[in-house]
Amino acid sequence: MAVTGFLGFGGLLVVALVVVSRRPSLDRSWDEDVRVLTSVEVLPDGTRQLGEVRHWTYGPDTVLSKGYSAVTYDPQDVRGLWMYEQELGLGGRIAHTFLVFEFPESYGDKRWLGLSVETRREVGETYSLVRGVLRGFEVTHIWAVEQDLVRRRVEYLDYPLTRYRVSVPVEYVQRIFEQMVDETAALAVTPRWYNTLTTNCTSSLIRYVNDAEPGAIPRHYSSVLTGRADDHLGALGYLDLASAEHVTREWLRQHPVRAEASGA
Repeated sequence: MAVTGFLGFGGLLVVALVVVSRRPSLDRSWDEDVRVLTSVEVLPDGTRQLGEVRHWTYGPDTVLSKGYSAVTYDPQDVRGLWMYEQELGLGGRIAHTFLVFEFPESYGDKRWLGLSVETRREVGETYSLVRGVLRGFEVTHIWAVEQDLVRRRVEYLDYPLTRYRVSVPVEYVQRIFEQMVDETAALAVTPRWYNTLTTNCTSSLIRYVNDAEPGAIPRHYSSVLTGRADDHLGALGYLDLASAEHVTREWLRQHPVRAEASGA
């Protein structure tokens, strides 16, 4: 029994050493949807030019078109923030979340700008919760129009989403936007590992709100079990749970992603 236990411990130690010794890379054969990194340029007036904002279009189970645009955003123009949640597993305890920043109507079809913190998968790889913890994927920031991020999941992949308005002061949202853009710029130079439990839009949102107002969002298990983040943030008053919208394929047949006329 002692020998068996020692061998088991030795095996775990070898696995741990392999995991720790791995180094993230910018140079792999990436899946097409995560192949392009968003470049960032800070212009003299303080605006941020995002070089590759994705705006793919989708139908049921198919990609209809693929495109990217360079768009300049002024952090001071941010008007609001929204969070989407997609359940992943463990009975809804783990979820993928992404954010959408609201800009004025003058930004046209780039007014609703989304950020999704994702695994940068190689060709042929599929997402795994376990590999997401054990340095199995690099992390990437996908900046895309809201239509892209929503329709990709709901219409193309048939994953329902829940949308919440985030209720924090607009100056916090502006700061969150700036800091996330800065993180994106850093990732284009220095790759990092994705971590299912600690590197996600929910943990970033909590971190940046607490940077602006220390202790505003106390430590809570939902920053790891992100499928419970909506309940926690709602209880603290940061999400409007009563007006949450459940976005499904059927919902999209009856509603636009964003009802501009109502300001929703």
